[in-house]
Amino acid sequence: MEAVRADCCEEPVAGPAVDVRVLRHVWTALGPRRVGGWPVRCDLGAQHQEETLAVLDEVLAGLYLVVDADRRLRWLGKVHRDDGVGARLRDHFRHPERARVYAGVFVVEADPFSPPKAIEAAEGWAADLIGLRGRMGPRTWPVVTEAEWLALVTSRPVPGLGRPRPDGGGIGERSAAPA
Repeated sequence: MEAVRADCCEEPVAGPAVDVRVLRHVWTALGPRRVGGWPVRCDLGAQHQEETLAVLDEVLAGLYLVVDADRRLRWLGKVHRDDGVGARLRDHFRHPERARVYAGVFVVEADPFSPPKAIEAAEGWAADLIGLRGRMGPRTWPVVTEAEWLALVTSRPVPGLGRPRPDGGGIGERSAAPA
């Protein structure tokens, strides 16, 4: 892997303070895709960083809010990957300007079986609920209408559809017809 230069990109612009209102918007944006409890701040300081990242490797899908020492939002992101939020944050820490300011993270976990488009829609909806567009420098989030967000975040597989039964010649199978 190629080393990142110390001046590779600008330090992330500080957004609003992450408080209950901001957390509620992110919590709401995931809707029924959300799993787990209310997000609590996880420490990203040098003493606890590896321990925190190891725990967050287990969170495979969701939204995360990275904050600085003053609890100001520095990054709103999404994750839907096999190596989890911890791996995504390690990607961020490869940028020295981010490593300098990232002090903590709040994670709202999502069902890892959620479609990636649903997590993406939730990220865009959260950015709109918080009012981030145009406030945090060049950062962008997915653009999604309320109808698109609702359709993606609340969609569920059609009940009753399943995998075809293996050809067993009718042995041990029950009829799908009502009794």
